[in-house]
Amino acid sequence: MAKLEGKGRSGRVRRHLRWAVPLILGVLAYVVFISWAAAISSTVDSDDPADAGASLTMLLVVGLAFLLPFIALVFVIVGAVRALAEWRRDRRHATGRYNRAELADRAQQEHFGRAWEATAQLRATLAAHQVPPQIRVWDVVPRPNEAFFLDTTATYARFYGQNVSYSQSGGFFFGHPLFVAAGLAVTAAGNAARRSAAEAAAAVQWREHQTVRLIVSNQRLICLANGQWLSFDYGAMTAVYPEVQQWSLVCQFDSAEPLMLHGPGVPAAAVITVLMTYGPDAVAEHPSLAPLGR
Repeated sequence: MAKLEGKGRSGRVRRHLRWAVPLILGVLAYVVFISWAAAISSTVDSDDPADAGASLTMLLVVGLAFLLPFIALVFVIVGAVRALAEWRRDRRHATGRYNRAELADRAQQEHFGRAWEATAQLRATLAAHQVPPQIRVWDVVPRPNEAFFLDTTATYARFYGQNVSYSQSGGFFFGHPLFVAAGLAVTAAGNAARRSAAEAAAAVQWREHQTVRLIVSNQRLICLANGQWLSFDYGAMTAVYPEVQQWSLVCQFDSAEPLMLHGPGVPAAAVITVLMTYGPDAVAEHPSLAPLGR
């Protein structure tokens, strides 16, 4: 509770500093530059042409004396408006009132929090060499001795390049040399832009981004992607990157494009994938899974 109160006080201090600091700096700038202008003015002889440079300097300093406080005033107003908006938001939250976007954000945070806690419990269960609860899946025909442990959703992507074709345009130009040169330059620029766009589209990158249904068993990851069930066997994996703090899992294969999954259910899938690819001890020893034990 003391930590929460401390965070609340520090938040209020930062909120007020947004308008108080520009206000103080604006006042100081005005005082400093007006004093500087007065000091210059006392040494300037308006009838002496040699003091024209000093006069211009004085005018510049006077201008800054009014310009800088004006800029500071803008920051003061913006900071005050933001501080007022945050104060009103905190008052609403204190009485349990949230707008639709805030409710959605809270629900998402709670969903991710529950998923994290469930994954931490799953890791502890597997680290203790215990079998987690199984689930029934009626959409996928199980293989012999296959057990299902997770049925969730995730964002899905594959990493590969592709062949892309593009057409080049040409033209026949005649007339003044400048007209011909301009026409050739425009044609070349258009062809270069199409070639660059084709090269970017053909480059190796993450593709097929979509939300998929993800089923995790003791033999494979199964994704309902592009309208069909795709199996990614643990035995075919050559590398596994379980980035649970980023809610993601990347798997590489001998004869298939790399797979990336992301979402609140993916850390649990990553834990089971580590178990089935590296063995029971890896669940407790893998450095990327260590945050689940904190």
